[in-house]
Amino acid sequence: MAALKHDHRITELEDDLEFSGVDQVIAVQSRRSEKENHFLLEQARESEGVVAGVVGWAPLASGELRVFLDQYLREPLFKGVRETICDPIIESPLDNPDFDEGVHELTRLGLCFELMVSPEALPAAISFADRHPDQQIVLDHCGCPELTAGAFPKAWAHAMRELARRPHVYCKISGLTMPMSPHPGNTPHEAMSHSQLIKPCFETVCDAFGPIRLMFGSNWPVCNLTTNYPAWLTTVDDLVFALSRDEQEAIYRDTAVGFFQL
Repeated sequence: MAALKHDHRITELEDDLEFSGVDQVIAVQSRRSEKENHFLLEQARESEGVVAGVVGWAPLASGELRVFLDQYLREPLFKGVRETICDPIIESPLDNPDFDEGVHELTRLGLCFELMVSPEALPAAISFADRHPDQQIVLDHCGCPELTAGAFPKAWAHAMRELARRPHVYCKISGLTMPMSPHPGNTPHEAMSHSQLIKPCFETVCDAFGPIRLMFGSNWPVCNLTTNYPAWLTTVDDLVFALSRDEQEAIYRDTAVGFFQL
């Protein structure tokens, strides 16, 4: 993890964005930290419009949530809050009534909600989505399917199709390189092999959610552990090649513009 253990500023990403033809991005939290919220907002302000918004962290189960969020309500770059639930040993906040009340507060304030869960937590995510029909939710990393050559995660696919029946739930095409082994060099050939492994999962979510509820995500800088930003974008380019121009633009831009109220 040494490649991740430093502050990642927008200047570090600029060359990859220019090479990839990407004009704007959304910065998303990776730690439960108010300090990181301020860091990301600072980077967004310094980016001269390249970082179009920030999805931060908030203590959603806290009785002091509204006080915490007050500092961000006049910040136009603050678009919403993310929660990550990846450790099956830790009790899931998705079953916590206080957490539910915190999400209701996000709904009242018009903030979006990002959710990252393990495949085992997808049934709980479905119940959670049912309790919050008025809250815009995007599921990160396609629900984190286990990608193994020659095997398809059927239980994950069933849960994703069920989740997609909720029209207020969206899906982010991101993080799918993490189960893979590192690929030194990150050549286009390697990107193509990635796409072949990912393709069945992509086709599942594309059929379930439709392109208008899918959005591209880079998972940068975490993606650097196994690939890089341009190589991952090349992988997704290959996955969406058969879609129409309007459908591709939805995944790369239009869905995010609407979801994050840009």
